[in-house]
Amino acid sequence: MVLLHRYSWRTSVQGVIALIVFGLIVTGLARGLTWHNHWEQTERSGVLTVGIRAAEGVFWPGDQGFTGLEHDLAQLIAQRLGLRVQLVAVPEPADLYRALNSGAVDMVLTGISQNLSHTDFKLGQPYLMTELGLTRPMARRAPELLDQRIGVLDPGSQSDVSSELQKQYPLLNLRTSHYQSTTELMTRIELEELDMALVDQREFQTQRAFFPDQRFDSLSTHQRPIAPLFRIQPDDSLIKRVNDVLKALTEEGMLARLTDQYLGHTQEFDYVGVLTFEQHLLSRLPEYREEFEAQAEETGMDWRLLAALAYQESHWRANAVSPTGVRGIMMVTQRTAREMGITNRLDPKQSIAAGSRYLSQLHRRIPERIPEPDRTWFAMAAYNVGMGHLEDARIITERLGDDPDSWLSVRNHLPKLALNEWYPQTRYGYARGHEPVIYVANIRRYYTTLQRAFPQLDESATNNDRVDNLPLPAPPPVSPF
Repeated sequence: MVLLHRYSWRTSVQGVIALIVFGLIVTGLARGLTWHNHWEQTERSGVLTVGIRAAEGVFWPGDQGFTGLEHDLAQLIAQRLGLRVQLVAVPEPADLYRALNSGAVDMVLTGISQNLSHTDFKLGQPYLMTELGLTRPMARRAPELLDQRIGVLDPGSQSDVSSELQKQYPLLNLRTSHYQSTTELMTRIELEELDMALVDQREFQTQRAFFPDQRFDSLSTHQRPIAPLFRIQPDDSLIKRVNDVLKALTEEGMLARLTDQYLGHTQEFDYVGVLTFEQHLLSRLPEYREEFEAQAEETGMDWRLLAALAYQESHWRANAVSPTGVRGIMMVTQRTAREMGITNRLDPKQSIAAGSRYLSQLHRRIPERIPEPDRTWFAMAAYNVGMGHLEDARIITERLGDDPDSWLSVRNHLPKLALNEWYPQTRYGYARGHEPVIYVANIRRYYTTLQRAFPQLDESATNNDRVDNLPLPAPPPVSPF
């Protein structure tokens, strides 16, 4: 190790740099000095390196690998450019911006709308437009923005709106740190740690099925672009190539199809009211009732409970397919299909058989000491979020002094699986813990309606421990941690 005197450090470094530059000039003259622009450098490497935000609908693990609009878009762009794509996925936008500024990635796809006057990066061709606004509890009146706790996911891209809010309402408490996803922001609203959150309408629509008691109020005077980001430099050769691809995908209708695949189902939000459900009882259920009854005979479960689960999963649509790859009337994953021995998930008979057997299997895995109806609700939650995540929530429940064998207790702590101060401590990691809470509550409502429509007068009806004798559940209380 060579220690340079403080006085001679600058001179020495300058000398080394001069020698390197001189060597490069000599080498260049000997070989024929050639300068390559950004596109040519990328083309020579054969790889397009893309920073991408790890978030639902953007880049997320699905049934058959990673999925998401931006995930597929990055693949398409690289394919059209004749390159391989290398994706660098991180949850926090700030990390993506640092990677872009350092030159570690060629471009960034955050899936978040950008300020048109952004000066830190260059925006490519927009591939989606959305609005920016506040999500807040549905039941509350429009609040006066005075002393509100507002979470902000990306202070950089949303700085124009958040700054304007702060100017108009100096007492606002804008919280900008440690929020890694819109799911987390909306979970914290549910837990009453935040009053509101500043989010894109696109992200709200993706999440609102799991947070039905929250609403979105736009703050935008115009729609904002969601576009690739590039670092600022004189050379725009790569930007122009990417923009040309995006324009072609738009003209071909490919971009519209991709957007519909991932966001089309979020445009129509239905509270699934009583009228809609009763219509489906008449129009859809009769076609599948015999299959539900047959699986009830095989598994020993109530056919109405199996039908309620299927309605929650697909609204009794045999050809239902989610963006993550689960499909069929019982929304069976490819792995579950293999384990349950079926070959066609879109065949309603096979799907009902696989889903019913899988639910029965989960039910048997719940500890026998847990009585009904909790045992069934735990099995339903595991059907949705997985047995591993359910066990993580039960461990958290026990750690906080509540009963891990009680669904009433566990459902209050399941949302913590989406909070970054909790899920790193669990075995199975992050999960949208609020989703199984809503999931089970919905199934119980559908089941109660089915009980009224198809009463079963048998000896089991006198057993108060049976799940088919439970009253309609009230909304779950939320306890602070």
